[in-house]
Amino acid sequence: MALDFLGRGLKFPFRFHRRSGGAQISSATSTEHEHIHESILQILGTRPGERFMRPEFGSKLKDLVFEPNDEVLKGLIRHYVIDAVKRWEKRVVITGVSFDDSPANKDRNLLPVRIAYRVIRSQVEGNLVYPFYREPRQSAPPRQFRSVAGK
Repeated sequence: MALDFLGRGLKFPFRFHRRSGGAQISSATSTEHEHIHESILQILGTRPGERFMRPEFGSKLKDLVFEPNDEVLKGLIRHYVIDAVKRWEKRVVITGVSFDDSPANKDRNLLPVRIAYRVIRSQVEGNLVYPFYREPRQSAPPRQFRSVAGK
C-alpha cells in the first residue's frame, strides 16, 4: 500500500556523488515513515537561525547541552521537542516523550529521547529515538595574566 500522502523528498542527510565529490545531491528519495523520521531528526538537529531563508526553522535543543542532567532538563527537552514538531511537522501529533536514563548512557553524556507520534491522516503509530548528547561540564582553567611592564 503506497502512502503517498506522507510525502516524498530528498533523503536527509543529503548524499553527494562519490566520483565528483562536489555538491551534486543524489536523487535518492525516502518515502512513508522514513520520510517523517528524517523530517523530525532534521527539525530537532537544526538550531533556529541556521537556515538562511527560514531563520525560525528548527528547535532549541542544542541550547541545552551544558545544562545539568536533571528533571528540569528533561522538562525543557520535552517542551522543545513537542513545540518544534508541532510547528514544523504538520503530518504528526506527538503522543509521548520519554528518556532512557541508564547508567551507561550517563557515562557517555547521552540522553536518548524516545518520541512517540501518530500520523494524523492514517492514525498509524510511530516512534523514533533522538540521541541528545550532552557535553561534559568542565571548569575552565584559571586565566594566566602576564605583566607587560616595560613595553
